[in-house]
Amino acid sequence: MDEHPTVIGGRYLLLTVIGHGGMSTVYLALDQVLNKQWAAKRIKDVSDPDQRELIVRSIVTEANMIKRFDHPAIPRIVDLVEEDGSLYVIMDYIEGRSLEAVLAAEGPQPESRAVAWGLQLCSALSYLHQRTPPVIYRDMKPSNVMLKPNGAVQIIDFGIAREYRDGTGSSTPAIGDTVQLGTRGFAPPEQYGGTGQTDARTDVYALGATLYTLLTGRNPAEPPYQILPLRQVNDGLSPALERVISKATQADPEERYQDCAEMAYALARYREEDEGRRSGLLRVWNRFRLGVAATLLLLGVGLTGTVGHRLALDSSFDHWMQIARQSTDANESVQAYVRAAGIRPADVSPYEGLASLYRSDQLFTRSEERTLREAVLPHLSELRSSGSYAGLAFSIGKLYWYGYAASDAPADRGPRSERIRAAAQWMRDASEDESFEQHALASAYAEIAGFNTTIVPLINEGSDEGLYKPYLDQLSHLIDALDSEGNEVVRLEAANLALDALITYPRKFRADGVNRESLTGLLDGAEGLVAGTHTTTSELDAEKDRALGLVATARQAVVDAYVDVEA
Repeated sequence: MDEHPTVIGGRYLLLTVIGHGGMSTVYLALDQVLNKQWAAKRIKDVSDPDQRELIVRSIVTEANMIKRFDHPAIPRIVDLVEEDGSLYVIMDYIEGRSLEAVLAAEGPQPESRAVAWGLQLCSALSYLHQRTPPVIYRDMKPSNVMLKPNGAVQIIDFGIAREYRDGTGSSTPAIGDTVQLGTRGFAPPEQYGGTGQTDARTDVYALGATLYTLLTGRNPAEPPYQILPLRQVNDGLSPALERVISKATQADPEERYQDCAEMAYALARYREEDEGRRSGLLRVWNRFRLGVAATLLLLGVGLTGTVGHRLALDSSFDHWMQIARQSTDANESVQAYVRAAGIRPADVSPYEGLASLYRSDQLFTRSEERTLREAVLPHLSELRSSGSYAGLAFSIGKLYWYGYAASDAPADRGPRSERIRAAAQWMRDASEDESFEQHALASAYAEIAGFNTTIVPLINEGSDEGLYKPYLDQLSHLIDALDSEGNEVVRLEAANLALDALITYPRKFRADGVNRESLTGLLDGAEGLVAGTHTTTSELDAEKDRALGLVATARQAVVDAYVDVEA
């Protein structure tokens, strides 16, 4: 870095090199005016004047394009500086690693993690595609996605993005649409062959190829030079997810998902498709099993004394509840609770017992969920009419919110977005009963769930204004209410939810009229919740350390949100 100026633009002190690209070097820079860190991307010198003009126009076009964006997954460009013949782009510094680096260090990623990233990227790409005119990113790949410490992802490098002009084939001034740009293996045929115009489906393909690489560890640009069916590489992956990736990466754009919203819908529900197929097979098996049971019953009908005794036991609600509560065998307790529920369908006690049993290990697995749903849903109308339904709904909602698992594997809680989505209706049910003693807290959970399940499409539509202040109020209520909570998982999860909101939406909060003191108050409350949590396992120790590490990031994000940079 000696041949370059230490300070550029009279204010940005170049500290150290943090990255390299084909046409650029990226530095960590200190803004000596604002005392804030930025990333400074230096565009490499090119001797050919025509090529240099093309590159400069491309960078200026990229900067002018990005400065209009306001999405958590897209970093800001705040300044352009020309110093001693070199052009520097000053942008948000993203702490974290690229997904390419994550893949190199850890190997293929669990499908729950990869899908969570995919949903975030669908949101960002949908946001771009819904601009006027739409913006086509054209360079989706693991090296262009940064993973932040809080688990959020951000897209970097908009160097070959273009504005789509329907029917004209025109594009941004710096870059045409039919030249060979992009990365082999991730770019679809129409992008890298010069045979057609790129559109939203181009980004669908590249995202599918990116997820394929994250799930399998294979780069489609390397032998065997194709995107294979997922389970041909790893037979432990989901058949439904295999179909999602296959559809996204079809060579013909007409056969792909037609936009990222459609792909996100499929990604969010691929497990339900797997469950549906398994349920169909299970129904066939149950019909067979019941037929055998009926035959055996007829054969043993002469044993009237024994049968009568068993029928009497089956009719005894108190008997099965006692077994459920006293048994040291979890499976026996589950079956006893289910039997008791069948005797008194409108009594919440058996369902509360199941929820409590499933909550004991802080993990609510897929098979446990099936058992609870099969017990509750047939009797939902009777339960709703009981005076205790709100409490039951609240218990089930918290079970989903804090423990819902991505599978039946040990210690594999699902992504927070999936857990909250699954809990949302239960929390809404609990919040509708104003006589429920925890009505205010249930309402906070319901409002937080509503925000998290709807905010992404609203951001993409540009209709999210006015939603952030109420969200802040509910988060603050939740953090305050949990100050006396003894469950360490609940405390850490709630604190992380608040910290992630402060990191992701600080500018949105400000735009909604929230002052800096209010954000700082929420931050202090979340930090106190974490600091006051006494962990008992190594996993929770790590979760607590992670949350404490996010505090500094959140505090800086709040500071940055109230700093205005004149570019």
